[in-house]
Amino acid sequence: MNLLFILAVLAGPQLAPKPALLQPHPVNAVPADNVSEARVTVYGATWCSACKSLEASLRSRGIPFEVVDVDENPAAFAIAKKAAGVSAVPLTNVIRGPAQTWIVGADPDGVERAYKGG
Repeated sequence: MNLLFILAVLAGPQLAPKPALLQPHPVNAVPADNVSEARVTVYGATWCSACKSLEASLRSRGIPFEVVDVDENPAAFAIAKKAAGVSAVPLTNVIRGPAQTWIVGADPDGVERAYKGG
C-alpha cells in the first residue's frame, strides 16, 4: 500500500493536465504576412511618470498603442516580464510581422524604430 502511494505521488505531476497559457491581452490572430502595421503594447502603471511620458510621446508621434495596467492585470505583466526577461515599467512590446521587440524604459525613439521596422 505504501509503495502504491509513493508511486502515485511521484507520477502525479506527469499525469496532471498542463495549465492553459494566459494571453497578456486580447490577440487577433493574423498570419504574419498579412500584418501591415506593427502592434504596440505598453505595460505601465498609473503611478509611473515614465509610463505617462512614454504614452504622451507615442501619441504625439502618431503611434497607436494599447496600455496594459500592471496593477490591474498582474497576470499579463507576469507573462510579459518572463518573455522580456525584466520586471521594470514601462515595458513595451512591438510586434511587426514575425519580429517581436521588447523595449525597457521610456524610449519613444526605440519604440518608433521598432514600429517602423527600422
